[in-house]
Amino acid sequence: MFMTRILPGAFLLLLLTTAHVLPPSALADGKLMPPRDYKGSLEESSQEAIIIFQGSTKMGGAVEDLILKITVHGEASTFGWVVPFPSEPRVTREDARIFKEVFDYVEARKARSGKGKKGKLEAARGAESRPVVVLSRKVVGSYDVAVVREKTRGTLNGWLGKEGFQTLPDGEEVIEFYRRKGYVFACMKVNDAGLRKDTPVDLHPLRFTFKTGGRDGIYFPMKMTGLQTAPFNVNLNVFYKAWLNDRLNRYGYVNRGFRLRFRDWDSTACKPNRGKNYSAPETDPYLKPLAHRIPSVAKLFQKLHPGKRYYLTNIQARGLEPREVRDWSDDLWLFPYYTDPDVVPFDARPGEVAHTAWKQD
Repeated sequence: MFMTRILPGAFLLLLLTTAHVLPPSALADGKLMPPRDYKGSLEESSQEAIIIFQGSTKMGGAVEDLILKITVHGEASTFGWVVPFPSEPRVTREDARIFKEVFDYVEARKARSGKGKKGKLEAARGAESRPVVVLSRKVVGSYDVAVVREKTRGTLNGWLGKEGFQTLPDGEEVIEFYRRKGYVFACMKVNDAGLRKDTPVDLHPLRFTFKTGGRDGIYFPMKMTGLQTAPFNVNLNVFYKAWLNDRLNRYGYVNRGFRLRFRDWDSTACKPNRGKNYSAPETDPYLKPLAHRIPSVAKLFQKLHPGKRYYLTNIQARGLEPREVRDWSDDLWLFPYYTDPDVVPFDARPGEVAHTAWKQD
């Protein structure tokens, strides 16, 4: 019998705040596509993301809100950005201030705690015939967003070419990986970025809401980033009702090259295992001293998950090699910290959505 209890403290909000704490480099989640007539370099120099994960007791019921923000270098006035998803996402615009606020919060919390407190936490409870199908298309801020599914092998590159973007001649293997899994691609065309040589440009965030196809695995796309050329860093700030599995067993994030940098704990003023009220931080005994630093974060939680409680965990990976990431058996899937080390996460079991990511070699 599998135990389903998990320790508090991990995955609701995931941020990559590399622009603040890590040297500029390409980051994970998709692939930037320059126009066909652009000969220079166009890579993600930093990218920030927020994942709001809603797990489920039923397989297929889990939902993520993935908010992505990137900084790019280059001289192209128009470029595309391709990100794979397990299912068709809804796409909306978000406020960029949430990224800086969470970074400031983590730094302030670390300054208060020195090396950080570990804290004691107890266990808690018609189109089908077309080779590329356009599922949806709309303008969201600076982006023209098309969500497509490749039905016939080798046709996505042709579709990108017709849309005016440079194809990925070395990308067919990765594209085919996603096609076999039935994934879709969110293809963003940016027309007003105003890129200039040696001048990084921040693009406003987009929020993608989608079903993961599972119940306890949190999805983050990384394999397509293997088509880039430069090593990259990943900095994740994660909010959830439970901690992430770090090193409890082979499903822990340390086995993907990540390390713990910070996580919330329960002080003597906190109710054990209840999490923190990020939608009303001024009322939370743990968050109250720093509530003034996160007003936009509070608004985000008020809008999406009012009254729910989470812990924040910050993990990092540095110097990931694109080729090595490309050779991963799947994208990045992370799981809660189940108290029994013999528990296999639901989504990592045979036949489930994350099984190939953590299969036994």
